[in-house]
Amino acid sequence: MFGSSVDFYLVKVPQSNVIGIVVSRLDHVSALIGGEILEMREWVQKNDPTRLDSEGGGTYYCIEGFELREFSKLHIQLENVEEVFDRAECIVFVSRHVGGTGAILTAHYTGNFGAADFGGQKGELAMACPNAHKAIINALEKYAPIDYEVGIECTHHGPSDITVPSMFVELGSSEREWEDVEAANAIARAVLEIEGIGPFCEKTIVGFGGGHYLPRFERIIKQTDWSIGHVAADWCLESIDSGDKEIIKKIFEKSGAMLALVVNGDLDLVNTIENMGYKVVNEKWIRETNGIDLEFVSRIENVMMTIEEGLRFGSIRSDRIEIVEMNKDLLLDVQRVDCERVISVMIDNTVAFGTIQNGSIVSGKMAVQSKEVQEILIEEFCRILELKYKSVEYRENKIIVKETVFDIEKANEFGIENGLEFGKLASGEPVEIENGLVMAEDVFTDRVKIYNIWIKS
Repeated sequence: MFGSSVDFYLVKVPQSNVIGIVVSRLDHVSALIGGEILEMREWVQKNDPTRLDSEGGGTYYCIEGFELREFSKLHIQLENVEEVFDRAECIVFVSRHVGGTGAILTAHYTGNFGAADFGGQKGELAMACPNAHKAIINALEKYAPIDYEVGIECTHHGPSDITVPSMFVELGSSEREWEDVEAANAIARAVLEIEGIGPFCEKTIVGFGGGHYLPRFERIIKQTDWSIGHVAADWCLESIDSGDKEIIKKIFEKSGAMLALVVNGDLDLVNTIENMGYKVVNEKWIRETNGIDLEFVSRIENVMMTIEEGLRFGSIRSDRIEIVEMNKDLLLDVQRVDCERVISVMIDNTVAFGTIQNGSIVSGKMAVQSKEVQEILIEEFCRILELKYKSVEYRENKIIVKETVFDIEKANEFGIENGLEFGKLASGEPVEIENGLVMAEDVFTDRVKIYNIWIKS
């Protein structure tokens, strides 16, 4: 929802430039949304005599941060439309959406990976605006009528020759929704809410694979601080050879991105992308880096391990870190008592830590801010061990634990070898033998384990 923690990462820009809003008179939904936009603010009406009224000239409308112009062509035919606007740094096309998806509000970028059947140029992509696109999706989530879905689509149709970032924001998907003033109002409010939001941000990924609608990428937008650039769905990839470096390069460059998520498992495509100098990441990597500066991520990965290898980040952010390694046997023992609590302790107190088994087990190596943090970890782990052991003692670089365990050899000395009788004694019940009773305490013994805590590198 707009206003959630992820909005903190939206990049604000000085308002010397404007967001250009494109309304098509041939699209009655576009005109409906445009009318709602104009109703919401006190727009200044201006006149542009240098262009025809049908081409965005004549009467147009301005407020701080926005400029709205109307055209007599469909949006997909409006190449170089940014030239009509004064200092536009981003263009928003408000439009109808056609499809079998029911009531939906969507946003997507434009361009053609292959043939230009619906406007634009063959093999050309418009510039994406991932930061503003994220803001639109979050705002649509906030304002959408209760029976509407909010989604994103892959890159498709024209226009493609636009020299500033742009996106379509659409109302769909049938005549019923196209007449819905409340839904048009939701789009209008969402568009105006991105005032001052810049088009680009560092934390942007592009996508390859998946369907026309992109629920996986939607989750990334809504649940992390990452934004989405161009996405080539499976049907778009049919127009792209996995070795077609030119169009792949455009996907990254027109999105301002260096990272990609490939969701269809195409190893040839992954190899091509990485051989071009870009990085392919998975959704786990994206989620692990949520809220973390990428320079910081790179530094920790370089000195510890990669996220793919099991790196997880704690809640501490510090430029002063020490890499230490805890005894793996000790960690496993503590985690046998309460694994969730151990992970919680690591998240609360470390900069980063290593894991195994898909992040479920702490493996030993960790980045900490100070010696004091190491002491906190030891104290917390001793408290956990006290739930299992008779006594837990910490001194110097050692944790010494004592437990009382059933001793089979002692039982054998009393002539007890039956498994059922072992079970009785182990559970505290006495066992009758020829010479009397054997009490449980007679066959238990204290066992001591000593753990060296830190492994010296």
